[in-house]
Amino acid sequence: MSRVASSSNKVAVAASELHMPARRSELGAARTYAGEVAQEFGLDADSCYEFVYAVNEAVTNAIRHGASDEEGMIHLSIVADADRLTFAVSDRGTFTMPVLDSDETAEHGRGLALMATLVDEVQLYIEPGGTTVRLSKTRAPEPVRARSD
Repeated sequence: MSRVASSSNKVAVAASELHMPARRSELGAARTYAGEVAQEFGLDADSCYEFVYAVNEAVTNAIRHGASDEEGMIHLSIVADADRLTFAVSDRGTFTMPVLDSDETAEHGRGLALMATLVDEVQLYIEPGGTTVRLSKTRAPEPVRARSD
């Protein structure tokens, strides 16, 4: 994992990738990966929780509904850009827009909406060779400290 110092003296992740087997048993590794990077980046506790929750949903969807590569893997990456942390999960599946069940207790078809409530931006890239979901969370600015003269 490569790291650089950010302008706010917090350690920020410049870029990092993880290739993981497309199995539900690997979700813990994806959450750990996202949580560690979010903490190092300087997200506060609530933002870390939201970021990790959204990552869990995106990776779960890639495993359940996507398709792995020829080696049985899906691809995760995290990039830091100034005060924005972006996670991406890519798989080789063909995205199909979920049909929302009118039943409010339905268990499926709400993942993108859930992710959108947890992070600042959700981007969906659908290409012939696969699907990528990008989740971005902005680090809160540090409070301005009053100078004592």
